Amino acid sequence: MKKLFVIGALVFLVASFLGSAQSNDKPIKLGAMFINSGPLGGYGINGQRAIVMALEEINSSGGVLGRKLELVFGDTKLKPEVAVELAEKFINEDKVDFLMGPTSSGVALSLSEVARKHKKILINTQSATYVLTGAKFNPYLFSTLSNVMMHSRSGAYYMASKPCKRWMCIAPDYNYGHESWDLFKEKLKELKPEVEIVGETFPKLMAPDYSANIEEILKAKPDGVWCPLWGQDAVNFIRQAKQFKLFDTIKFAFPVGAALETLVPLGKDTPDGLFMASRYFFTTPDSVENKEFVKRYFEKYKEYPDYMAEETYAGVYFIKAAAERAGATDAEAIIKAVEREPLAWPTPEGWKIMRAADHQVVEDVVWGETSYSEKFGFSILKNIESIQAEEICRTPEELTQVNRNP
Repeated sequence: MKKLFVIGALVFLVASFLGSAQSNDKPIKLGAMFINSGPLGGYGINGQRAIVMALEEINSSGGVLGRKLELVFGDTKLKPEVAVELAEKFINEDKVDFLMGPTSSGVALSLSEVARKHKKILINTQSATYVLTGAKFNPYLFSTLSNVMMHSRSGAYYMASKPCKRWMCIAPDYNYGHESWDLFKEKLKELKPEVEIVGETFPKLMAPDYSANIEEILKAKPDGVWCPLWGQDAVNFIRQAKQFKLFDTIKFAFPVGAALETLVPLGKDTPDGLFMASRYFFTTPDSVENKEFVKRYFEKYKEYPDYMAEETYAGVYFIKAAAERAGATDAEAIIKAVEREPLAWPTPEGWKIMRAADHQVVEDVVWGETSYSEKFGFSILKNIESIQAEEICRTPEELTQVNRNP
């Protein structure tokens, strides 16, 4: 009997050891979803490229917790229902450990609910709506990029010193566009009470013709225009507005305009002196880490990294940092580990800090003026300024209002 007990114990130990070894050998799967087709598809292409590059680097240096990373990728087509279907497949069939994406704020709100339902971590690396880490807080979502609140407040600080009293906006007609304008107005009025709001116009996302919107701007005669159009929409608007000489007398501020998805297609068509912001711009900071990132990305893809590439790359490294702090990849362990204290991790743009209270990254926002570069063949930013995170993130009072039980 004693002999059988010993044999049984040995069998159990061997089985446990083999099970543990198999668990350690099992890859960590990332299920990423971005817009990867159509006129805005470059955002997803850049995101996918960045993940591939980050995975190659991490896997070549031993992986995460001794496990390799793998990518499963899907195109949301900018439709919430497509993204939800992809996420369900990734979770139920592909058995992913983490979700990443998406590009659109509207899609992100739907994906957040999928993450909550399955208790699966979603790393938001491209969507900018601030409600995901505020009114619709979800403990399973971490946003590793600056949000619309940070863009808008930074723009207000940046533009408050400019000689613009009469303001209006042209913004895409969905939650991001409306949030951007409302938050910019609120902060600008606080900083510069004498400003006047003289109009607003909201074209549909991916509108082909902006002539009616341009006529509205010309009729209102603003000094400054807040313009959170992005990607191909910004390209189309700028080309059409130039025909009306709109930029000759009116100052424009594009809070996400300094994306290579906008500047590269425009080439020499980008007017000099537009005020533009970017979550990341490849020429700054002037650090070894950023220069190496840009060099590796260019050598691999023959293009410079857009801000969506760098932000998504940083999102992968957040997963690495969070899992290594937690010593595990399961959602509850990671939430507990990150909420214990703010988590800082290095990225090409500098150190990012993940705040425990709202699962929102804390970082500066870069602004500058467009100037055509013969070296690059498109406009880059000059006179770059970094609007500090303390000025643009949620205040301590606002953090107490974050709905952690929505």
